[in-house]
Amino acid sequence: MSALLIIAGTDSSGGAGLTRDVAAAAAMAQATHHYCETPLLLRPVVTAVTAQTDRALRDVHPVPNEGLLAQLRAAIETGPIGAVKIGMVGSPTAAETIAHFLETELPDDCPVVLDPVLRSTSGGDLMQAADLTPLIMRADLITPNLSEAAQLAGQASASPLTDIATQARQVISLGAKAALIKGGHGTGAMSVDHLFEGDQCTAYERPRLSNGKRGTGCTLATSIAVQLLTGHSLAQACANAGDHVHTWLKAPA
Repeated sequence: MSALLIIAGTDSSGGAGLTRDVAAAAAMAQATHHYCETPLLLRPVVTAVTAQTDRALRDVHPVPNEGLLAQLRAAIETGPIGAVKIGMVGSPTAAETIAHFLETELPDDCPVVLDPVLRSTSGGDLMQAADLTPLIMRADLITPNLSEAAQLAGQASASPLTDIATQARQVISLGAKAALIKGGHGTGAMSVDHLFEGDQCTAYERPRLSNGKRGTGCTLATSIAVQLLTGHSLAQACANAGDHVHTWLKAPA
Protein backbone atom coordinates (compact mmCIF):
# COMPACT_ATOMS: atom_id res chain seq x y z
CA MET A 1 0.00 0.00 0.00
CA SER A 2 1.36 3.42 -0.94
CA ALA A 3 1.69 6.01 1.79
CA LEU A 4 0.77 9.66 2.13
CA LEU A 5 3.85 11.83 2.58
CA ILE A 6 2.99 14.84 4.75
CA ILE A 7 5.55 17.66 4.78
CA ALA A 8 4.79 20.44 7.27
CA GLY A 9 5.74 22.18 10.49
CA THR A 10 4.74 21.37 14.04
CA ASP A 11 2.32 23.49 16.07
CA SER A 12 2.75 23.38 19.83
CA SER A 13 -0.89 24.42 20.31
CA GLY A 14 -2.04 21.33 18.40
CA GLY A 15 -4.45 23.34 16.27
CA ALA A 16 -2.63 23.15 12.96
CA GLY A 17 0.46 21.72 11.30
CA LEU A 18 1.41 18.06 11.39
CA THR A 19 -0.82 17.25 14.36
CA ARG A 20 -3.89 18.44 12.45
CA ASP A 21 -2.68 16.80 9.23
CA VAL A 22 -2.39 13.37 10.81
CA ALA A 23 -5.80 13.67 12.49
CA ALA A 24 -7.39 14.90 9.25
CA ALA A 25 -5.87 12.09 7.18
CA ALA A 26 -7.16 9.43 9.57
CA ALA A 27 -10.64 10.99 9.70
CA MET A 28 -10.87 11.33 5.91
CA ALA A 29 -9.76 7.74 5.39
CA GLN A 30 -12.29 6.49 7.91
CA ALA A 31 -15.06 8.59 6.36
CA THR A 32 -14.42 6.91 2.99
CA HIS A 33 -14.17 3.46 4.64
CA HIS A 34 -10.63 3.17 3.33
CA TYR A 35 -9.20 2.98 6.83
CA CYS A 36 -11.28 -0.09 7.65
CA GLU A 37 -10.22 -1.93 4.50
CA THR A 38 -6.54 -0.99 4.35
CA PRO A 39 -4.72 0.99 7.03
CA LEU A 40 -3.70 4.43 5.79
CA LEU A 41 0.08 4.76 5.89
CA LEU A 42 1.45 8.18 6.83
CA ARG A 43 5.01 9.45 6.48
CA PRO A 44 5.33 12.79 8.35
CA VAL A 45 8.32 15.03 7.63
CA VAL A 46 9.00 18.04 9.87
CA THR A 47 10.09 21.25 8.15
CA ALA A 48 10.04 23.54 11.19
CA VAL A 49 9.18 23.59 14.87
CA THR A 50 6.95 26.46 15.94
CA ALA A 51 6.13 27.79 19.37
CA GLN A 52 2.59 29.12 19.22
CA THR A 53 -0.68 29.30 21.04
CA ASP A 54 -4.17 29.70 19.61
CA ARG A 55 -3.58 33.45 19.64
CA ALA A 56 0.07 34.11 18.92
CA LEU A 57 3.04 32.79 16.95
CA ARG A 58 6.00 33.17 19.28
CA ASP A 59 8.90 31.53 17.49
CA VAL A 60 9.84 29.45 14.45
CA HIS A 61 12.81 27.08 14.27
CA PRO A 62 13.35 25.71 10.75
CA VAL A 63 14.83 22.21 10.57
CA PRO A 64 18.39 22.36 9.15
CA ASN A 65 18.51 21.35 5.52
CA GLU A 66 20.51 18.19 6.25
CA GLY A 67 17.87 17.05 8.73
CA LEU A 68 15.04 17.80 6.31
CA LEU A 69 16.68 15.87 3.49
CA ALA A 70 17.44 12.93 5.80
CA GLN A 71 13.76 12.71 6.76
CA LEU A 72 12.65 12.80 3.13
CA ARG A 73 15.09 10.06 2.15
CA ALA A 74 14.06 7.87 5.09
CA ALA A 75 10.38 8.34 4.26
CA ILE A 76 10.78 7.17 0.68
CA GLU A 77 13.11 4.31 1.64
CA THR A 78 10.43 2.97 3.99
CA GLY A 79 8.07 2.25 1.10
CA PRO A 80 6.28 3.71 -1.94
CA ILE A 81 4.63 7.13 -1.76
CA GLY A 82 1.21 7.47 -3.36
CA ALA A 83 0.51 11.16 -2.73
CA VAL A 84 2.11 14.20 -1.10
CA LYS A 85 0.67 17.01 0.99
CA ILE A 86 2.86 20.05 1.69
CA GLY A 87 2.01 22.64 4.32
CA MET A 88 4.34 25.03 6.14
CA VAL A 89 7.74 24.91 4.45
CA GLY A 90 9.86 26.90 6.90
CA SER A 91 12.42 28.57 4.63
CA PRO A 92 13.25 29.30 0.97
CA THR A 93 16.06 26.74 1.14
CA ALA A 94 13.62 24.12 2.37
CA ALA A 95 11.28 24.87 -0.54
CA GLU A 96 14.08 24.29 -3.02
CA THR A 97 15.20 21.11 -1.26
CA ILE A 98 11.69 19.65 -1.17
CA ALA A 99 11.00 20.58 -4.79
CA HIS A 100 14.23 18.96 -5.99
CA PHE A 101 13.50 15.84 -3.96
CA LEU A 102 10.00 15.49 -5.40
CA GLU A 103 11.28 16.05 -8.91
CA THR A 104 14.07 13.49 -8.71
CA GLU A 105 12.74 10.84 -6.31
CA LEU A 106 9.01 10.55 -7.02
CA PRO A 107 7.25 9.59 -10.25
CA ASP A 108 5.57 12.31 -12.27
CA ASP A 109 2.13 10.79 -11.66
CA CYS A 110 2.41 11.04 -7.86
CA PRO A 111 -0.08 13.80 -6.95
CA VAL A 112 1.23 16.73 -4.90
CA VAL A 113 -1.15 19.02 -2.98
CA LEU A 114 0.36 22.30 -1.81
CA ASP A 115 -1.28 24.36 0.93
CA PRO A 116 0.59 27.68 0.57
CA VAL A 117 0.98 28.57 4.24
CA LEU A 118 2.16 32.17 4.22
CA ARG A 119 0.84 33.27 7.60
CA SER A 120 -0.16 31.48 10.79
CA THR A 121 -3.82 31.79 11.73
CA SER A 122 -2.63 32.60 15.24
CA GLY A 123 -0.73 35.58 13.77
CA GLY A 124 2.72 36.00 12.23
CA ASP A 125 4.25 35.72 8.78
CA LEU A 126 5.82 32.36 7.92
CA MET A 127 6.84 32.63 4.26
CA GLN A 128 7.03 35.02 1.34
CA ALA A 129 4.91 34.12 -1.68
CA ALA A 130 7.82 34.16 -4.14
CA ASP A 131 9.73 31.62 -2.05
CA LEU A 132 7.14 28.94 -2.82
CA THR A 133 7.67 29.09 -6.60
CA PRO A 134 9.81 25.90 -6.79
CA LEU A 135 7.04 23.94 -5.07
CA ILE A 136 4.25 25.52 -7.08
CA MET A 137 6.00 24.29 -10.22
CA ARG A 138 5.65 20.69 -8.99
CA ALA A 139 2.16 20.97 -7.50
CA ASP A 140 -0.76 19.15 -9.05
CA LEU A 141 -3.03 21.30 -6.90
CA ILE A 142 -2.45 24.46 -4.88
CA THR A 143 -5.10 25.46 -2.31
CA PRO A 144 -4.80 29.18 -1.43
CA ASN A 145 -7.47 31.18 0.35
CA LEU A 146 -8.45 34.54 -1.14
CA SER A 147 -5.67 36.41 0.63
CA GLU A 148 -3.00 33.87 -0.29
CA ALA A 149 -4.14 33.80 -3.92
CA ALA A 150 -3.79 37.58 -4.07
CA GLN A 151 -0.30 37.45 -2.59
CA LEU A 152 0.80 34.70 -4.97
CA ALA A 153 -0.60 36.65 -7.92
CA GLY A 154 0.92 39.90 -6.70
CA GLN A 155 -2.47 41.62 -6.76
CA ALA A 156 -5.08 43.03 -4.38
CA SER A 157 -7.56 40.69 -2.73
CA ALA A 158 -10.32 39.51 -5.06
CA SER A 159 -14.01 38.83 -4.61
CA PRO A 160 -15.89 38.78 -7.97
CA LEU A 161 -15.44 35.57 -9.91
CA THR A 162 -13.72 37.42 -12.74
CA ASP A 163 -11.05 38.65 -10.32
CA ILE A 164 -10.70 35.24 -8.70
CA ALA A 165 -10.32 33.62 -12.12
CA THR A 166 -7.63 36.13 -13.08
CA GLN A 167 -5.66 35.40 -9.92
CA ALA A 168 -6.12 31.66 -10.35
CA ARG A 169 -4.71 31.84 -13.87
CA GLN A 170 -1.78 33.87 -12.54
CA VAL A 171 -1.10 31.26 -9.86
CA ILE A 172 -1.36 28.42 -12.38
CA SER A 173 1.04 30.28 -14.67
CA LEU A 174 3.67 29.76 -11.95
CA GLY A 175 3.55 26.05 -12.75
CA ALA A 176 0.72 24.42 -10.78
CA LYS A 177 -1.58 22.14 -12.76
CA ALA A 178 -4.68 23.32 -10.90
CA ALA A 179 -5.76 25.77 -8.21
CA LEU A 180 -8.53 25.55 -5.63
CA ILE A 181 -9.28 29.10 -4.49
CA LYS A 182 -10.99 28.79 -1.11
CA GLY A 183 -13.82 31.17 -0.25
CA GLY A 184 -14.00 30.62 3.48
CA HIS A 185 -12.59 34.08 4.19
CA GLY A 186 -15.06 35.75 1.86
CA THR A 187 -18.48 37.23 2.56
CA GLY A 188 -22.08 36.29 1.82
CA ALA A 189 -24.44 33.52 2.86
CA MET A 190 -22.59 30.91 0.82
CA SER A 191 -18.94 29.97 1.04
CA VAL A 192 -17.74 29.11 -2.45
CA ASP A 193 -14.54 27.31 -3.39
CA HIS A 194 -13.50 27.47 -7.05
CA LEU A 195 -11.43 24.76 -8.71
CA PHE A 196 -9.58 25.92 -11.82
CA GLU A 197 -8.26 23.01 -13.86
CA GLY A 198 -7.34 23.57 -17.48
CA ASP A 199 -10.17 25.53 -19.08
CA GLN A 200 -12.68 24.31 -16.52
CA CYS A 201 -13.94 26.06 -13.39
CA THR A 202 -15.92 24.05 -10.85
CA ALA A 203 -17.69 25.83 -7.98
CA TYR A 204 -18.39 24.16 -4.66
CA GLU A 205 -21.05 26.02 -2.66
CA ARG A 206 -21.77 25.40 1.01
CA PRO A 207 -23.61 27.51 3.61
CA ARG A 208 -21.22 29.87 5.36
CA LEU A 209 -20.78 28.94 9.02
CA SER A 210 -20.58 31.49 11.81
CA ASN A 211 -17.91 29.53 13.66
CA GLY A 212 -14.41 28.66 12.55
CA LYS A 213 -11.56 26.42 13.63
CA ARG A 214 -7.81 26.65 13.35
CA GLY A 215 -6.24 24.22 10.93
CA THR A 216 -9.01 24.38 8.35
CA GLY A 217 -6.54 24.81 5.50
CA CYS A 218 -4.44 21.89 6.75
CA THR A 219 -7.53 19.73 7.06
CA LEU A 220 -8.80 20.46 3.56
CA ALA A 221 -5.49 19.99 1.74
CA THR A 222 -4.72 16.78 3.62
CA SER A 223 -8.22 15.42 2.99
CA ILE A 224 -7.87 16.12 -0.74
CA ALA A 225 -4.51 14.32 -0.77
CA VAL A 226 -6.09 11.27 0.90
CA GLN A 227 -8.85 11.29 -1.71
CA LEU A 228 -6.29 11.42 -4.54
CA LEU A 229 -4.32 8.62 -2.91
CA THR A 230 -7.42 6.42 -2.94
CA GLY A 231 -8.02 7.00 -6.64
CA HIS A 232 -10.56 9.82 -6.90
CA SER A 233 -10.39 12.42 -9.66
CA LEU A 234 -9.27 15.90 -8.66
CA ALA A 235 -12.75 17.40 -8.99
CA GLN A 236 -14.32 14.61 -6.93
CA ALA A 237 -11.52 14.76 -4.37
CA CYS A 238 -12.12 18.48 -3.84
CA ALA A 239 -15.88 17.90 -3.52
CA ASN A 240 -15.57 15.03 -1.05
CA ALA A 241 -12.88 16.70 1.03
CA GLY A 242 -14.78 20.01 1.11
CA ASP A 243 -17.94 18.28 2.33
CA HIS A 244 -15.92 16.45 4.97
CA VAL A 245 -14.34 19.67 6.24
CA HIS A 246 -17.73 21.40 6.31
CA THR A 247 -19.06 18.62 8.53
CA TRP A 248 -15.99 18.87 10.77
CA LEU A 249 -16.48 22.62 11.14
CA LYS A 250 -20.08 22.13 12.22
CA ALA A 251 -19.09 19.66 14.94
CA PRO A 252 -18.41 20.95 18.48
CA ALA A 253 -14.80 21.90 19.11
